[in-house]
Amino acid sequence: MTLRHVPGPLRPHTIGLVGQLVRPASRQGGRSIGTAIAEEITTETGSSLLSSTTSSVAESPASEAFKIMSGLILCRQPIVTPELTPFERAYYNYQSELQKRLMWTFPKWFYYPEGTLAERQFSSVQPTVDGNDRAEFEKPDIVFNRDRRSKQEVVFPERDVERETEESAKIYAKIEPLSRITEADKTNDFRSLERKLDRTLYLLVKKDRQANEWKFPAAEVLNGETLTGAARRLLLNTGGPNMNTWVVSNTPAAYHQYPYRPEDNEKYDGAKIFYLKSRIFAGTFVLQKGSGIVDYAWLTKDEIRDYVHKGYWASMANALSKQ
Repeated sequence: MTLRHVPGPLRPHTIGLVGQLVRPASRQGGRSIGTAIAEEITTETGSSLLSSTTSSVAESPASEAFKIMSGLILCRQPIVTPELTPFERAYYNYQSELQKRLMWTFPKWFYYPEGTLAERQFSSVQPTVDGNDRAEFEKPDIVFNRDRRSKQEVVFPERDVERETEESAKIYAKIEPLSRITEADKTNDFRSLERKLDRTLYLLVKKDRQANEWKFPAAEVLNGETLTGAARRLLLNTGGPNMNTWVVSNTPAAYHQYPYRPEDNEKYDGAKIFYLKSRIFAGTFVLQKGSGIVDYAWLTKDEIRDYVHKGYWASMANALSKQ
């Protein structure tokens, strides 16, 4: 394209929608400035820029059409606190020992009244503390006849099993915490919500196809339907009504777009999925017949990465909890 200089005073130029240089509205020699510029701006082939631009717009391909879908990131929150790291475990052990060292003397007068047989039995089994091994310059820290510079070791009398009643046996019964490892963890039951109690679990479903079969559940948004309404309908049609769930927000937490393959025989060029976050509080996911889903699993974030392809993981990773 060749531009020739137009004599006359310099004025600001703007670019029109069709790509022409257009000056502010005025008159020059009986012709409008726009007409003069259009005559003097020509392509090397001699065709006008306006006709060239118009033909290129007419030849541009039609815009792509995408199916709008609503997806669901359904999760089960952690049930127990996470395992302590080595540093956290060492810190809590240190604080426990420090508390034992600085605590007040064990109130035996409360549990073993003075002058009773129980008090004499308790006193007879207590270890003797020799404070003579301390340095001479150390000042004793005496509280309730106990030197708090040393940790107090409290020894309880042995239980008299023969004279023990059923009620007293409950008092001495040792409390055993439940195991953090469940049967679902031992058997690798990925369909159970009782696994990985200290981690967040997410619902992944598998469709009957060869590629990209594992994904978060998603369904097309029907006419007049909201994203939240489509997500609730999707959960009911795939997992049944025996679940107590809650959609966290109507605002999507993640977005994924992918094109359809020619063999898919779809009338759309691709799909755009907007994922909403949801939580399950009670109930069980029961796979429904006719839902197009052949399997499902409750997985952690680390496990999901091994199930889905890289492009899908890149779209969803930031919406998943590390814990």
